[in-house]
Amino acid sequence: MRYLVRAAINALGLWLCVFFVPGISQHGLGNNRDIALYLLAAGAVLGVVNCLVRPILVILSIPLYILTLGLFFLIVNAAMLKLTAALTAGFDIGVTVSTWAAAIMGGALLSLFNTFTDAMLPEEYRRR
Repeated sequence: MRYLVRAAINALGLWLCVFFVPGISQHGLGNNRDIALYLLAAGAVLGVVNCLVRPILVILSIPLYILTLGLFFLIVNAAMLKLTAALTAGFDIGVTVSTWAAAIMGGALLSLFNTFTDAMLPEEYRRR
């Protein structure tokens, strides 16, 4: 259940990115049910990418975190968003991220949205 809640939150965050960030668009535009399913699938993929790839990337880039005083966090978030877009492109679900600038803005928006929703969720559904 926890994973489904996190996937739904990621899907809402991706929807915000599609809506607010120029350069991020959604695949397979159809009716509202299809859009929700595509974003939920992309949210699930984003959750898996954040669970498996992000810790490795964070450990490898610790010197860059220290050198940039934590601003490299935005680049890691952008890379996770671009990787999610690349993984979902083959299945024609999810989102398309056209530029790195769009990915950085989208990663920052996703980070803010996840922080905000974590503050409102019960303890068992929060990120650890």
